[in-house]
Amino acid sequence: APVLNTDQQQHFRNWCSANTVNAFIDANMTLLNQTGLMSNRGRQNVASYLIHDLGIDWRLGAAYFEQRLMDYDCASNWGNWAYIAGTGNSQARHFNVQKQAQLYDPDGSFVHAITGVLAL
Repeated sequence: APVLNTDQQQHFRNWCSANTVNAFIDANMTLLNQTGLMSNRGRQNVASYLIHDLGIDWRLGAAYFEQRLMDYDCASNWGNWAYIAGTGNSQARHFNVQKQAQLYDPDGSFVHAITGVLAL
Protein backbone atom coordinates (compact mmCIF):
# COMPACT_ATOMS: atom_id res chain seq x y z
CA ALA A 1 0.00 0.00 0.00
CA PRO A 2 1.19 3.54 -0.68
CA VAL A 3 2.78 5.31 2.27
CA LEU A 4 1.42 8.75 3.12
CA ASN A 5 2.99 11.42 5.26
CA THR A 6 0.94 13.02 8.04
CA ASP A 7 -0.40 15.85 5.85
CA GLN A 8 -1.34 13.45 3.07
CA GLN A 9 -3.14 11.20 5.55
CA GLN A 10 -5.23 14.16 6.70
CA HIS A 11 -5.91 15.28 3.13
CA PHE A 12 -7.02 11.76 2.22
CA ARG A 13 -9.34 11.54 5.24
CA ASN A 14 -10.81 14.94 4.35
CA TRP A 15 -11.30 13.88 0.72
CA CYS A 16 -13.01 10.64 1.77
CA SER A 17 -15.30 12.45 4.19
CA ALA A 18 -16.14 15.29 1.76
CA ASN A 19 -14.38 17.84 3.92
CA THR A 20 -11.96 19.49 1.49
CA VAL A 21 -11.70 23.20 0.75
CA ASN A 22 -13.55 22.70 -2.56
CA ALA A 23 -17.36 22.66 -2.48
CA PHE A 24 -17.66 20.96 -5.90
CA ILE A 25 -15.39 18.11 -4.81
CA ASP A 26 -17.20 17.86 -1.47
CA ALA A 27 -20.60 17.66 -3.16
CA ASN A 28 -19.45 14.82 -5.41
CA MET A 29 -17.87 12.94 -2.51
CA THR A 30 -20.98 13.46 -0.37
CA LEU A 31 -23.09 12.01 -3.16
CA LEU A 32 -20.78 8.99 -3.40
CA ASN A 33 -20.76 8.44 0.35
CA GLN A 34 -24.53 8.77 0.70
CA THR A 35 -25.69 6.94 -2.43
CA GLY A 36 -22.80 4.93 -3.85
CA LEU A 37 -23.22 6.84 -7.10
CA MET A 38 -21.38 9.61 -8.92
CA SER A 39 -21.42 10.86 -12.50
CA ASN A 40 -18.46 10.11 -14.73
CA ARG A 41 -17.56 13.82 -14.78
CA GLY A 42 -17.66 13.87 -10.99
CA ARG A 43 -15.44 10.80 -10.84
CA GLN A 44 -12.89 12.41 -13.11
CA ASN A 45 -12.88 15.62 -11.09
CA VAL A 46 -12.51 14.03 -7.68
CA ALA A 47 -9.81 11.70 -9.03
CA SER A 48 -7.86 14.56 -10.55
CA TYR A 49 -8.21 16.58 -7.35
CA LEU A 50 -6.97 13.73 -5.17
CA ILE A 51 -4.05 12.88 -7.42
CA HIS A 52 -2.88 16.22 -8.75
CA ASP A 53 -4.04 18.80 -6.22
CA LEU A 54 -3.57 16.79 -3.03
CA GLY A 55 -0.64 14.66 -4.23
CA ILE A 56 -2.19 11.37 -3.09
CA ASP A 57 -1.39 8.07 -4.81
CA TRP A 58 -4.19 7.22 -7.25
CA ARG A 59 -4.42 3.64 -5.97
CA LEU A 60 -5.88 4.86 -2.68
CA GLY A 61 -8.66 6.66 -4.51
CA ALA A 62 -9.35 3.63 -6.68
CA ALA A 63 -9.54 1.42 -3.60
CA TYR A 64 -11.90 3.87 -1.88
CA PHE A 65 -14.18 3.90 -4.92
CA GLU A 66 -14.08 0.11 -4.98
CA GLN A 67 -15.57 0.12 -1.48
CA ARG A 68 -18.20 2.77 -2.19
CA LEU A 69 -19.49 2.52 -5.75
CA MET A 70 -22.78 0.70 -6.27
CA ASP A 71 -21.96 0.29 -9.97
CA TYR A 72 -18.38 -0.80 -9.30
CA ASP A 73 -16.59 -2.52 -12.15
CA CYS A 74 -12.97 -3.48 -11.58
CA ALA A 75 -11.64 -2.68 -15.06
CA SER A 76 -13.54 0.59 -15.41
CA ASN A 77 -12.67 1.83 -11.94
CA TRP A 78 -8.98 1.01 -11.87
CA GLY A 79 -8.56 1.84 -15.55
CA ASN A 80 -10.11 5.28 -15.15
CA TRP A 81 -8.02 6.07 -12.08
CA ALA A 82 -4.84 4.99 -13.88
CA TYR A 83 -5.88 7.12 -16.88
CA ILE A 84 -6.36 10.27 -14.76
CA ALA A 85 -3.05 9.58 -12.99
CA GLY A 86 -1.20 9.17 -16.28
CA THR A 87 0.25 5.75 -15.60
CA GLY A 88 1.55 3.57 -18.40
CA ASN A 89 1.59 5.24 -21.80
CA SER A 90 -0.98 7.94 -21.11
CA GLN A 91 -0.34 11.48 -19.97
CA ALA A 92 -1.76 12.71 -16.68
CA ARG A 93 -5.18 14.36 -16.82
CA HIS A 94 -5.18 17.32 -14.45
CA PHE A 95 -8.62 18.91 -14.32
CA ASN A 96 -9.05 22.51 -13.23
CA VAL A 97 -11.86 21.73 -10.79
CA GLN A 98 -12.87 25.38 -10.41
CA LYS A 99 -13.33 25.64 -14.17
CA GLN A 100 -15.15 22.30 -14.20
CA ALA A 101 -17.52 23.55 -11.50
CA GLN A 102 -18.19 26.70 -13.54
CA LEU A 103 -18.86 24.62 -16.66
CA TYR A 104 -20.98 21.86 -15.13
CA ASP A 105 -22.56 23.60 -12.13
CA PRO A 106 -22.55 27.28 -13.13
CA ASP A 107 -25.29 28.33 -10.74
CA GLY A 108 -24.11 26.10 -7.89
CA SER A 109 -27.40 24.18 -7.84
CA PHE A 110 -25.71 20.76 -7.72
CA VAL A 111 -23.48 21.75 -4.81
CA HIS A 112 -26.42 23.36 -3.03
CA ALA A 113 -28.73 20.37 -3.56
CA ILE A 114 -26.16 17.94 -2.15
CA THR A 115 -24.51 19.98 0.61
CA GLY A 116 -26.91 22.82 1.33
CA VAL A 117 -24.04 25.24 0.69
CA LEU A 118 -24.39 28.09 -1.75
CA ALA A 119 -21.18 27.88 -3.77
CA LEU A 120 -21.24 30.98 -5.92
